[in-house]
Amino acid sequence: MVQHPERHPDYSSFEDVSFDFDSDRKVSLDLRLPERKPDPSPLVTIDEVQLVPKRSFWGHCRPIWLPLTAWLASALFTVLYSLFIHKVLIRRDPKIGVLVFEASVTNLLLSVFSQLYAMVLCFMLSPATDWFSVLKFILDSRLKNTWGIFRLALPFMGLGFGSVLKFQNSFQHHFIPDGPSVAVYAGTIPPDVSVLDNIPASYMAGFFDTWAQQLMNYPRYSTAWSMEGCEGNCSAIFLPGGMEIARKVVPLMNSTILQGGTFNDVDSISIMRAPGLAARFDPLPADFRFDIEKECAVYLTPAGMSDGLQMCIRQVGDSLAAGWRACPSFTQLYGECPLPERWATAPLRTKTLMTVYRQNATTTYDRSDLSIKHVTPTSKQVLQPMSAPEALRIWRRIFIPTSKADLIDRQSINVTIHRLAWKYRTYTEFFPDHDVPVEQLRNFLAVPLQFGITALQYANYTMALPPEKRAFPPELLTVATGGRSIMKFVGPLWTAWVFIVSGVLVIVLSGCGFWYILMQAHPVPRPSGILEVDFAVKLEDVKARNGESSAGSFSELTGTISERDVTTRYRGQMRLRLSPPKSEDKVPASGVDLRSSAGVRPLPRS
Repeated sequence: MVQHPERHPDYSSFEDVSFDFDSDRKVSLDLRLPERKPDPSPLVTIDEVQLVPKRSFWGHCRPIWLPLTAWLASALFTVLYSLFIHKVLIRRDPKIGVLVFEASVTNLLLSVFSQLYAMVLCFMLSPATDWFSVLKFILDSRLKNTWGIFRLALPFMGLGFGSVLKFQNSFQHHFIPDGPSVAVYAGTIPPDVSVLDNIPASYMAGFFDTWAQQLMNYPRYSTAWSMEGCEGNCSAIFLPGGMEIARKVVPLMNSTILQGGTFNDVDSISIMRAPGLAARFDPLPADFRFDIEKECAVYLTPAGMSDGLQMCIRQVGDSLAAGWRACPSFTQLYGECPLPERWATAPLRTKTLMTVYRQNATTTYDRSDLSIKHVTPTSKQVLQPMSAPEALRIWRRIFIPTSKADLIDRQSINVTIHRLAWKYRTYTEFFPDHDVPVEQLRNFLAVPLQFGITALQYANYTMALPPEKRAFPPELLTVATGGRSIMKFVGPLWTAWVFIVSGVLVIVLSGCGFWYILMQAHPVPRPSGILEVDFAVKLEDVKARNGESSAGSFSELTGTISERDVTTRYRGQMRLRLSPPKSEDKVPASGVDLRSSAGVRPLPRS
């Protein structure tokens, strides 16, 4: 089958394509070698090969229009993509105008645009690189060409550059306000023990009994918190208050913000910059000992129930060290719990250290189940000093009936002591678990932090406090806004800055290179597609810039080329003459010499 290469051209590189479609780079193929004449004078050579005349700015741009266009496209893409990264990843706001970029969409866009951006930069820096040719050259030079290695590494650098934004990323809740807003009292503050006398003991005992089992794990009130140095057995929680505790700004604090249906048609509710309490619980050393006589107290039920608790507390700086234990089952069975010397003298094994911090935060709640979706800190943590005497006063209120306590109060206190003791025995005797008794103690210590604001609300709407003390602290005044919650894409800020700075640096440096080229007196010569001609033109341009004479350079080059071609023809003719004809070759009937039919002429005698 006859092949027609001219019908199916082979575009093996981008240079071939650009040469085929750029009429300015085409030259006539009617090339003739110079005849054997005396070497032309320098003046003739200068006339034949003239220096490229000066052109305008646009004339300088025309020879390099392809890489320059790639640079302009890269610069525009860099600006737009950097603005997108700054908005979505650095400022962490997934809403741009009317568009909302959820986590999955952002992840997809970063993957596509980052790789596309890397390809554009690679195309701009190396538009006509023959990767395999450069690789062969580098291997032949034994990896000594640094610039060649850099050009070989461009594709891999692009892949790494495009993937830096995907390092250590995650998804996070983000609130978009598009619902009503109302003024509310929300958040948590340290408990005010001055209102204890206005709260029934039965109410307080019920709160401690209920929440000592689950407060730290209850999603409506508590969320895990990150604190520096809190690792291992250390535990930290944040108590933002909760949706149920937030109240409308009215004289009496008995109206929740859900009353009236204001937020019935929203997906989420966000309470802005409300005060909260962060509690950190650290393990105490094994050799830590409480003074049983001075720092511990035993709380007993009546003789008929025969049960009891021992609670210990010590002031440690601004923190509280606490421990507890219950009357053992064997002692309770024989009714000897009222004799603490038989079970409450050994060192405590269940103990912890609580440190409290104040911190404002914006909290987003799910409207359907009122659980905490996301908490964003809006202030720094400030250490909140805790008082052991105040904590002891609260314990006595829920464990020891006062002279004014009624039957319900007394029964509630007895039930609370018994239930707390039963929980302790369950996880130390029947189902031994070292962590659960400590977790219950932590929950017990955190109850006043969470429901101290509830005590204020109760004293307010029951008018138990004097009029001058009914007003809530102004720091609790904030705004609740309805809206919707989405998952947004987040990652380390340094990855975004590295991507932006690296991209801008590449664009600026390459732009400086283009500016240097455009500011030269002579534009870049257009390639003709013939290596020798391009080399001669570049040689003339370099000599002209250096102030050297260019006479004779082009003629010498073409003369050398012609001599090489004549020598090649001579060797070919000699091989044809010295090769004897084969016997099976037929002599043409016309008697024509085979050498003449082959186009070989006798060499002229010198």
